[in-house]
Amino acid sequence: MPFAPLRKAELFDRLAAGHAARITVVTPNLRLARELAREFDAGQAAKGLTVWETADILPLPAFVQRRYEDALYGDEGAALPMLLTGAQERELWEEAIRASRWKDELLDVPQTATRAAEAWRLAHAWQIAGGLENFPGSEDTAAFAEWAKTYAQRCNKENLADGAVLPDLVSRLESGKPRLLVAYAFDIVTPQAEALFASFGNVAACAPASKSPQPGKASFASPQEELESAARWARARLEAGAKRIGVVVPDLQLRRREVARVFSSVMRPAFNLPGAPPGAMPFNVSAGEPLAGFPLVAFALMLLEFSAREIEFGRISTLMRSPFLGGADTECAARALLDARLRGKAAAVLSLPKLIGTIERCPLLRARLERVYAVKSEGHSPHQWAQHFTALLEAAGFPGERTLDSVEFQTRAKLNQALADFACLERVATRFSFGDAVSRLRRICADTMFQPEGPDAPIQVLGILESAGLEFDALWVSGLTDGAWPLHARPDPFLPVALQKKAGIPEASAESSLELDRRITEGWAGAADEVVFSWPRKEADRDLAASPLIAAAAERQVAVPPFDSYRDRIFGAGGLV
Repeated sequence: MPFAPLRKAELFDRLAAGHAARITVVTPNLRLARELAREFDAGQAAKGLTVWETADILPLPAFVQRRYEDALYGDEGAALPMLLTGAQERELWEEAIRASRWKDELLDVPQTATRAAEAWRLAHAWQIAGGLENFPGSEDTAAFAEWAKTYAQRCNKENLADGAVLPDLVSRLESGKPRLLVAYAFDIVTPQAEALFASFGNVAACAPASKSPQPGKASFASPQEELESAARWARARLEAGAKRIGVVVPDLQLRRREVARVFSSVMRPAFNLPGAPPGAMPFNVSAGEPLAGFPLVAFALMLLEFSAREIEFGRISTLMRSPFLGGADTECAARALLDARLRGKAAAVLSLPKLIGTIERCPLLRARLERVYAVKSEGHSPHQWAQHFTALLEAAGFPGERTLDSVEFQTRAKLNQALADFACLERVATRFSFGDAVSRLRRICADTMFQPEGPDAPIQVLGILESAGLEFDALWVSGLTDGAWPLHARPDPFLPVALQKKAGIPEASAESSLELDRRITEGWAGAADEVVFSWPRKEADRDLAASPLIAAAAERQVAVPPFDSYRDRIFGAGGLV
């Protein structure tokens, strides 16, 4: 990146001057922005200050969004197009796909629309969108070129803009520019981002200084043993006084629940015992989960579906016993007995009126469900359906009697945002059936990755992208087998592969992917005073070898203390057969 280099210490000195210096720092992701802001605040507190101005540090997408919103309410606002939400983008992509000659060949149009939106964003980031129709490719690329043309025509006709073109739009704005823009720890700068940075004139590049340790590597019998060893190692380093500990798990999104369970059992062995007091864990898992999977949201979506059609009794059982249904605490025991009675005589599927007719000795439950049944819809637009959904949830006494905990409170706020996003489909769609409306709300919740905020934790469990640019006292990078690292080439199927390679997209070829992964590995090697690379020797019946990218690291034994667990004690005492 051809911008003036800036040392981190100098960057913090300039940020200390406050907003009058008009310095903005942009990072590749939200986690790095938060960590950099935390480090700046810690430095200010170490100087003995009790009050200071918050540093202007934010991820690049948020910076672009802020620039657009500032201009929207300024002198340049009249000429700006309306910015689409993610749900609106997918709705327009679905419309373009259903209007094409390819619609009957697709099994899942909504999923195809999501993939098309990703390809569109990638094409603009690498400035190859203009060559889609002229570059030879496969049947998939020809279909996408047709959809993209229809989608772009609709946006141009109605003066709409999406997240893919927003950086290009923002780069032409003149008002409100910072005096100095600092790009911090970017491993990849797309042509679109480079053009955006260049439009600000005074731009500097900054990166964390390498700590130059001697990384070691170690192997373990299985992925499970490797993960448990990393968790015990992290606890040992925490007890030894380390303040920032990182554990990188490349396939974190797939193993998130396993990671949370293993780290919880190592950090606090009694965490899942009956009656164990709740409390914050000393670790944080970076990967979010689909909003639809959180219990509060799953209940809300199930209730909306059940209000209009029959569903399986197993799901009805979950709904009746849910704490998010009005009167749940008062009738907890009575509803459990009702559920037990119905299991022996209820049909496999039930409608809401039939369930109401079977309810005995649970007057609050019956009253709530009768109120749900009494709510009638008026109209069929997204806005009207959103109002109807809200009325159904209110009639059910959602979210229940008890006070929500922090995670549930944040989840409810996120659900309200999802309902607002659904209502905004009014701008691009006119009428839905009830089934279509619920399906679209469910899809919005499934596509929304959500991670509730919690207290700052000293141990960070991260994926590959989230770890870029972060600094630690100790860092463990797991899963570095020759089959997993470097990553295999993954060209986007909707874009011509030759065009992707020509543009230099890292995932498009093995060579460019290898070069990027080499830089990431070098970044890990200098990110902490102690760095451990690890890999499992065997997975199921398959033998595994270490990645060639860690060949230079010295193999050594890693000190992993054998912390006791309740499972080990029970089995060791012969408590279970």
